[in-house]
Amino acid sequence: MKKKSAAPPARGFTLLELLMALAVTAMVVALVFAGFGLIGRSEERSQALLDRAERILLVSQWLARKFDSLRPLSRLHNGTVTPFFSGNPAGAMWVAPLPERGDAGGLHVFRLGPLRHPDGSIDLLVEALPFDGALMQLDWSQALRQTLLTDARSLQWYYQEGSTGQWDRQWGKQGHFPVRVKVEIGDARGDWPPLIFALPGAR
Repeated sequence: MKKKSAAPPARGFTLLELLMALAVTAMVVALVFAGFGLIGRSEERSQALLDRAERILLVSQWLARKFDSLRPLSRLHNGTVTPFFSGNPAGAMWVAPLPERGDAGGLHVFRLGPLRHPDGSIDLLVEALPFDGALMQLDWSQALRQTLLTDARSLQWYYQEGSTGQWDRQWGKQGHFPVRVKVEIGDARGDWPPLIFALPGAR
């Protein structure tokens, strides 16, 4: 009888093959973690964009409600009767209800403008005084205050003349209300779309 040949001895991995396998595994792990990092950064960017869109929407809605409910009242200022509305490149003042709907509250004089901090950041500040007639004294030290927007980088207001359609940076000496108000705001990510509001109560 023929003797069966012995099976060849089992061959193990060489050191070179083992090092190559470890290198490939390390590359795969690195790619996986890089992918997770990209996903995380993408989610952070998406959340930042959503937060910014929410800020724009909240500011736009608040201004729209307040300008939509504007009251075309007059005041006596330096012996002259003028519309209870004034504005400059930094902000504006007008009369509207607080709250916008319902029987609670009443008319208030609103002033909206920048609150500048020593570090250069700007907040958009709302101040409100109870309306007390055309002869009321505007003591803003007694006003209610609320921050409408934090960390704005730029803020510009414009007022549209109804007869010419021209946008002015100052309003108050015209003797009537503007037909539209435009607010341009910039933040850390750049400029917002211009916010434009009609003043139906002033027509």
